[in-house]
Parts: sequence; C-alpha cells; structure tokens
Amino acid sequence: MSATTLLRAIRKWWWTVVALVVIGAAAGFGAGFVMTPVYQSTAQLVVTYDAPAGAASSDLVQANNYAVQKAYAYTEIAMSPRVIEEVIASLGLADTVEVVSRDLSIEAPLNTPILALSADAPTAAGAQEKAQAFVDAFSQTVLDIETPSGGGTAPIRIDTLQEPLAPEEPVSPDPLVNIALGMACGLAVGLIWIAVAAVRDRRVHGAASVGVDGDEVPRVIGSIPARASGSATEVADAPLSAGAEAYRTVAAVLGHMPDTRLDIVAVVPATPRDRSSALTVNLALAMTEFGVRVALVDANLRSGSVTEMLALDGPGLAGVLRGETEAAAALRTVHGVDVLPVGETTQSPAELMSGSAFTALVKTLSESHDMVILDAAPALPLSDTIFAASAAGSTLLAVTAGRATRPQLSAATAGLRAVGIDPVGVVVVDAPVGGVDADPSTSLYRDLRAARA
Repeated sequence: MSATTLLRAIRKWWWTVVALVVIGAAAGFGAGFVMTPVYQSTAQLVVTYDAPAGAASSDLVQANNYAVQKAYAYTEIAMSPRVIEEVIASLGLADTVEVVSRDLSIEAPLNTPILALSADAPTAAGAQEKAQAFVDAFSQTVLDIETPSGGGTAPIRIDTLQEPLAPEEPVSPDPLVNIALGMACGLAVGLIWIAVAAVRDRRVHGAASVGVDGDEVPRVIGSIPARASGSATEVADAPLSAGAEAYRTVAAVLGHMPDTRLDIVAVVPATPRDRSSALTVNLALAMTEFGVRVALVDANLRSGSVTEMLALDGPGLAGVLRGETEAAAALRTVHGVDVLPVGETTQSPAELMSGSAFTALVKTLSESHDMVILDAAPALPLSDTIFAASAAGSTLLAVTAGRATRPQLSAATAGLRAVGIDPVGVVVVDAPVGGVDADPSTSLYRDLRAARA
C-alpha cells in the first residue's frame, strides 16, 4: 500500500474516524451508568522496632533500617492466604481466597516503614468494613509471627497512622478514563477502517494508478483535467482554456505515435461508468484545428452520448445501417467536423454493427475524410464494441478518474486483445489537478496561463 493510496483513503474517510471517535466517547460516557461502582478505602500503618530505652543513635538507625526491611517483607504476608482467610471469617463472606484477594492490595513506599492497605467494595461502607477487617487480620498475623516462641513481647510494633474511612466517591468507573478509552477504541477502529479501505480501493484515480501491480494495460498518452466548465465542445468554445490544451495534447501525441494508423480511430470507454464522448468530440475538434478533415461517428447505438451532447436530431447511423437513409444526408457539421449522429437507438446494436454495412460505411467516410473517429460503446461488458473497434485502424481506451477499477481496465484491454485489437493507449478523463492523485503533467494545468488572443 503506497502513501498516495493511504492519503487518498484518509481524505475520503476522515469523517468516519471522527464519527467513530465521537461514538466511542459517547459509549465510554454511557458505560459509567451501567458499570458497577467500585469504592476503595485505605488505611496507613507504620512498622516500628521497640528499641531499648537509652539506646544509642547508631542503634536507633539500625532499628529504623530493620523496620523498613520488615515493612517490605510484610507485603507478602498481607496477601497470604492466612490473612485473607481471617478477613473472610471476620466478615462472614462466602467467597474464596482468590476472589477476595482481588479486592485487597498493599503498598510499601520505598525506604519507608509505612504500609498502605486498601480494600475495594461496591459500596463505601462495605469498602471501609473490608479495609478494617484487612488491617485487623494483618496486624494480628504479624503479631503472632513476631512474638517469640518462648514468650514475651514482639520486638515489632504496628501502629495505625490513618484509620480506613468510608470514601465519598468511587474510584471506578472514572468518566474521564472511560471517555478516553472510548475515543482511543474509536480511533483504532477508524484507522483500521481507513487501512482496509485503502487496500480495497483499486480504482483508477489518475495516470499514476494505471498499470500498477503488474496490470498489462496500454500506456497513458494523456490526461484531461477535471473541468469546471460543462461545455461539450471546449476546444471550440474555450480554445484558450487548460482543458482545450489538454485535448490538443492528446491529439498531438496520438498523431505522432509511431506505427499508429490515424485513418480510423475508435475511442472506447473501459466501462459504462467511464465518460468518453467529450474526449471523442474534442479530439475531433483538435484534429480539425491541425488541418485534418474529420468525420465523427456516434457508434454507441445504446445511448448515443455524442448525439445527445451535441443536441443533434434526425436520421443517423441506425438509419444508415438499416438502409433507410444515405450517410451523406445524415451528416451534420459542428464546428467544422462532420458528425454522423446515432439516429434512433436500438435494443440490438450488435446485430446492426456486425453486418457488412457498418464496415462499408466507415470505409466510405474514410475515403472522403482524412480521419474517421468512432465514439464506441463501453468495452465492458458489451459485444458491439468489438465490431466498432475491429473496423478501426487504432483504438484508444478512455477511463474516468475515480470510476473504473484497475482490474476492469485490465479486463477491457485483455478482451480487446483477445480478438486482435491492441489499444494504442489510455486517456484519463477528469483527472485531478490537485491532491495526492494529480500526476505531474496534469497538475501543471492549474498554473497554465492562457495564450494571447
């Protein structure tokens, strides 16, 4: 997964991450109302060594060190089954030692003889009661252990610094912690979502994403930048625009490609989602500017996109193929280009296109014009495209940025090559001029200054 793919997914799905973070925060906040509260009561004890009266200062230091060492050792005694069983017995609990031990804890600050004994419970009073039972059981156990077997008093004394109190607020759930955890979970899910979306996104977003991953597709010979203008004849209507210059660039590259026949050129969209009619029309207009006499045939008998785009009516290709009219009578001139509209669309275009009439028509037009451009139906999944492309000397694939996938473009190429039609190149339509998907050439259209009129 490339950085471009990841940035594209972030740009598209950032709102999902924000939404999941907000949902996670709300879930964390709401969890506090359903979670059982936990109260904690803590008592502080101090371990002292009964030094004899009149002991020297060095003896007192040793006594203090001894008490510190004992305090550290007592942390193990406090959590021993012997102490916990005493707590269970004093409170009359039915829980096991393992269960009760989860609610008890002891801490011994480093290099101090102080011990902090804590107990958790669902109520404040229960926490205080359990903590007091813990202190009593611990103190008694230590006293029993430290008392000499021959009798006498224990050299160690445990005094209470702070009695266990009933806490005012529970230690859990903590609303801020729950909200933070919910936000973290939402962020994690959102990032995973973006990663999965980036991996699964195999669409063609620009020239740079054509031919990656080993896809055997033709090279990109040009990109048409996404236009704010909706003009179908941009080369004629806005000749100084960046879009018009992009169409001219494609026409110039196509005209100078070695071993490329320009007598009959078919422009084929890869899928029904790809728009190629504007490319076809403006390619014809650009060729006309270069002094080429062009005939443009709307060979998409299913939709007639060029016919609709140019607002043409009357008889057209369908009528010519049925023998209802002559091609010369059906031609319309638009900005110097002879256009053969589609006429009446039909439900069985392959039947009309597969006959000899279409091949003869194209041959006739090529004899009276320098170049014939066919606006064909999509390569996937239609069969009538094969008949249009077979009649052409060169075939140009068109793909709209963000619509067709790379596997679909590869399948369209393979389908044409299977019948002996090798596309000469790919043109990316509506290519982004900014952002992560802008290729180096297309992005420069933003800085293009119009030539002087």
